[in-house]
Order: sequence, then structure tokens, then C-alpha cells
Amino acid sequence: MKDTFDIKGVICPMVTPFDGENCLDFDSTCRVVDFLLSKGVAALMVAGTTGEGMLLSLAERKALCEVVVEQVRGRAAVIAHTGCIGTADTIDLTRHAASAGATATSVIVPYFFTFEDDSIFEHYVSVAEAVPDFPVLIYAFPGNAKNDISPSLLGRLRLAAPNIVGAKITDPNLLRLQEYQEVGGEEFTIFFGGDGLMLPALALGVQGQVSGNANVFPEVFCRLYDTVVAGDIEGARKQQRLINRIRLALRDGLHPAYFKAGLKLRGVPAGYVRPPMRELTAEELQELERQVMGFL
Repeated sequence: MKDTFDIKGVICPMVTPFDGENCLDFDSTCRVVDFLLSKGVAALMVAGTTGEGMLLSLAERKALCEVVVEQVRGRAAVIAHTGCIGTADTIDLTRHAASAGATATSVIVPYFFTFEDDSIFEHYVSVAEAVPDFPVLIYAFPGNAKNDISPSLLGRLRLAAPNIVGAKITDPNLLRLQEYQEVGGEEFTIFFGGDGLMLPALALGVQGQVSGNANVFPEVFCRLYDTVVAGDIEGARKQQRLINRIRLALRDGLHPAYFKAGLKLRGVPAGYVRPPMRELTAEELQELERQVMGFL
């Protein structure tokens, strides 16, 4: 299974455009796909946190996955986020992602309720066994999901399900990141999700960066990755400093509306957010425009 999964570089959890009627805007979705691929991202993640995935129905998530896979046309990897609060829905979406032609699935830890490790273990094993030939990535985001994947639990899952091939870690604790790497082993892929620590995480050996901020400035994140691969540490530091300024301008995705407004400023229509998400105020838009134009 590991032989079929080899993604390295910048993975963009793309925004999900909605139209003025609160429906999925597939025309804008395709424009966003083409923009991100033109800037060199290695993979797109569909319907994740940045993509407002938890505000989509199961039918919408399936349709969005199909549209993105079709628009990508093999030019990059497509990682479909299929995590749900319940196991049955997660399996349903994961099976669909596999049949739709996605490269892999990312599955967030079940959220809202408090789940013990054994419950989380059974959840992931059930999902993995439902798609034994499809790569599964664990998505650990304790700040949003409430529940977490401990390094010891990750180790159990690695032994129990061979198609759990990697994890996306959104946790600023770099000591813990190294614990994940230790239990995962050399054949396990780890993507990191904290843009402010992209350089040190890459230096520690993660295979890629999952960046919501890369929706607006994908080329900057790709340059940082490339400079690290090339061994140009001073160049990488320069790009990290620029990324830190971008993070401040975009509020690190505090509201997905920042990313969509930023894309619009770059000439890429990205539609609206879905309530209860809110659009930016006139003052916020004005300040965002001032900062974004300074990066171009």
C-alpha cells in the first residue's frame, strides 16, 4: 500500500465556493483548482476544515469530490476529506472517494462527543477495512475535533490497518510530532498543518505541508518547500518570514472568508462562505486588500 502512496510537497486544503443562493459553485471550484495547480501544489484536499466540509451534506461532499477529481485530470493528487462524526457516514464517503478516483482519504478524528481511545481505534479500523486497497490518512486536529490521536494510539492503528499510510498533524508541539514520526516509522507519511512552523517541521522530516493559507499564495509555500529540498536554509528562512506575514494578513484562516476574499483579489472567484460562517466587513476587506497588494 505504501508503494502506491507517495505525496510530497504542499497540499492545499482548498476552499469550497458557494454562490449567492448558498449552493455549491462548481464553476468557481474549477477556477480555484486550476489556479492552485498552476502554482505547483502537489495535492488538493477536498472538503476539509478550510473547505467548510462539516457544513456540507453527504451528497454535496460526494458531488464536490467528483468535480475536483474531474477537473484535476491526474495533474496532481486529490485527497478527499471523508471524516464525519459517525462511523457509518465516514465509511460511506470513503468508499465513494475511492470509487470517484481520489488518490487517498483524510479522516478527522470523530468530534463533538468525548471518545475513548478504544472507540477511536475501532472507528479507524472499520473505515480502513471498508476500503482495504485505498490509502487512509488520519487527520489529527485536537483544537477543533476535541478528541485526539496519541502517539501510542497511532502505533496501534499502524499495526492493525496496513492501509493507514499517514497522518495530517495540526498541532504546534514539535516534540510530539517527533513522537508520531518515531511510532509511524520510515514508511509512514506525515503532513504538518501549522504554517508558522513549516520550516522546522520540514527540517524534522515531514513529507509535506497542509496549508490553508496556500489557497491565496500557493507559490510562496511551494518555494519554501523547494528551498528546503535544495538545502538552501537561508532562502527557506526568507520564505518562512514571508509566510508569517501572510498568516497575519489572512488571520490564519480564522474565517474562510479571508481566503476567499484573498483569492478574489488575485483574480480568482471563490464565491461566498456558508452560514453560520460570515463574510468580511467592509473594513476587514479594505485592510486585507492593503496587505495582499503588498505581497504582489
